[in-house]
Amino acid sequence: MSKVIKITIGIFVVAVIGIVAAISTLDVNQYKGELIEAVEQVTGRELQIGSNLQFALSFIPTVVIEDVKFSNTSWGSKPEMLSLNKFEIEVALLPLLSGNIQINRVILLEPDILFETNKKGLGNWIFASKEVEETVSPAPESDASLPAIVIKEVRIENAKVHYKDGVTGQETKLTIENIELKSDDDNDPLSLIMKVVYNEIPVEINGTIGRLKKLTTNDNYPLDLMINVGDADIGLKGMVAQPMDATGLDIDLSFSVDSLSKLSKLTGNDLPKLGPVNFTGKITDSKQAYSINTIKLLLGKTDLSGDLTINISSNLPAITANLNSNVIDLIELGGGEDKTTKKDSKNRLFSSDPLPLASLKSVNANVTINAKQIKTSSLVLDKTKIVVALKNGNLSIRPLSTLLAGGSLNGNISLDTSGKTAILVTDIAIKKLEPSQFGDLKSRISGVTTDVSIKLKGTGNSVSQIMAGLNGKLLIKSSDGVVKGSGISAANTSLLAMLNPTIKSNTETQVECIVVNFDIKNGIATADKGIALATDQMSVVGSGTIDLKTEKLNIHIKPHARKGVGLSASQLAGMVKLGGTLANPKPSVDAIATLTTGLSATTAVATGGLSLLAQGLLNRTTADTNPCSTALGQKPATTTNTKEKESSSTDKVENNTPEKEDKVMDRLKGLFR
Repeated sequence: MSKVIKITIGIFVVAVIGIVAAISTLDVNQYKGELIEAVEQVTGRELQIGSNLQFALSFIPTVVIEDVKFSNTSWGSKPEMLSLNKFEIEVALLPLLSGNIQINRVILLEPDILFETNKKGLGNWIFASKEVEETVSPAPESDASLPAIVIKEVRIENAKVHYKDGVTGQETKLTIENIELKSDDDNDPLSLIMKVVYNEIPVEINGTIGRLKKLTTNDNYPLDLMINVGDADIGLKGMVAQPMDATGLDIDLSFSVDSLSKLSKLTGNDLPKLGPVNFTGKITDSKQAYSINTIKLLLGKTDLSGDLTINISSNLPAITANLNSNVIDLIELGGGEDKTTKKDSKNRLFSSDPLPLASLKSVNANVTINAKQIKTSSLVLDKTKIVVALKNGNLSIRPLSTLLAGGSLNGNISLDTSGKTAILVTDIAIKKLEPSQFGDLKSRISGVTTDVSIKLKGTGNSVSQIMAGLNGKLLIKSSDGVVKGSGISAANTSLLAMLNPTIKSNTETQVECIVVNFDIKNGIATADKGIALATDQMSVVGSGTIDLKTEKLNIHIKPHARKGVGLSASQLAGMVKLGGTLANPKPSVDAIATLTTGLSATTAVATGGLSLLAQGLLNRTTADTNPCSTALGQKPATTTNTKEKESSSTDKVENNTPEKEDKVMDRLKGLFR
């Protein structure tokens, strides 16, 4: 039996040697014309081979072709689509006997390839037969099964690939310094070493990929690559179940870079110096939906985790995401605190720039974000939940909830863009807010617990248009707190000094309540005695309007002295007017209101305030003892109170009998006739 095996092997070896010897004596150059003609018939393009075809002198057949040029399409920007200095292919002989192809080595030296499209988007890689090239009909696909192809080594050196987009005019250049694919065993993946320059950006790839056989059979295709682009590292590891269809993805993705600014050249935009950036996630797909699961993102001090899916099965792509965060630092993401604290010198508060409504109609989305902490330049938000739904251009945030400054915010926001004009609806409630927790107010305010209710509806395609036709209600209520005098003065020196000049000497003011109550109709915000302030020293009632279209203020504020406080006209000169605009408010003494009482501010100062008392401007018996209730619409503005006993000289005047008071008033009035 052993002799039979030896004889069989000997005969086989002799046969192989004979075949190789026969092939090596052939003049393969005689087939050059047939090769050129076959390529032209299949592609409709001209193939030029400047040198003779030759077999390399080797036991393994090796074909060498030099000086190759392959013509471009008739509408191309240059004559050749491909030029090649040298092409060498080494084919194993034994697999050919069984109908398979084993390529031991492929070498391409200095290939220059041009890919381009015309103005209609047709690519020059779409081939047609020579007779029908003008119809640009692609060659029909063959249903015949291909022989098994195994490639052990591929080497490409000094290659240039140029892509021109005829529709957009954009150009992409890829210079390949070296690409090497190699495997020692037919069943092992191919090792890949690649150094290229993409649009002047260096790219290095190292790792392993599946064999060509896996692609041709559309079978499980493995990937294990590390990619360095610029200064960023990208990792891909996993499997593609159907590589030719790009389906059945199961790939772990990683990305890291020290700073986003290092990617500016790659993206073509100036990116901020924000980092480090680290990202990991698993890419999967199912029924035209692509998911990134188990996301972990670290962007500077900000972190995100969760899942994201993009579904492209319908006309509009749909994004679904469920994201969680420990910290979202908006100060850092916005480029630093300096940018958020710059003084705004704009003349208008509401922008007239068109809202990006068209972009809302380009995608559908359902995104949920849960953040333990969100940092801004002025406050910190805790336990925030935002659910954003976007469908056919209609945006809703429902719910929006967070804890801020000791209180809570809950609400809903919707933006309907289905019509020609967008419709904005907001319903937001803030409970038990503590202004003392705001960064610039910590040393100035204690307490003053505040509730805010915002219920608004407006239409327009910009913020200014929406505000110009706004309808709804704004209500702010505060109570029980202390404001330091220096803090108040710093907040608004001119206005508050007019209301209560004694603040300059007092170290603090006890605040009983504050109310701001505006009804808004067709862009006009109206407060009918809806502005109120009650402190231990004085009370204030205000009325007026804010024109949200022009942003002009017209607010009249009337102060009243309270128990135990004696104010002269040099301290409290009648009514105060708040004018100007929302961006630049301008407080002033309301001269018209003062003159309608029959006196002037000069006379008031000259009499030390007695003229004001004579006109009843500081008459406590006609003042509203509870202005905040009035502002809330809970009681009439003017009430008569039981006379209080006080030790000041001013009280003695006010506590005289009616007859005595009338005489005093008559005498005072006579001074000004």
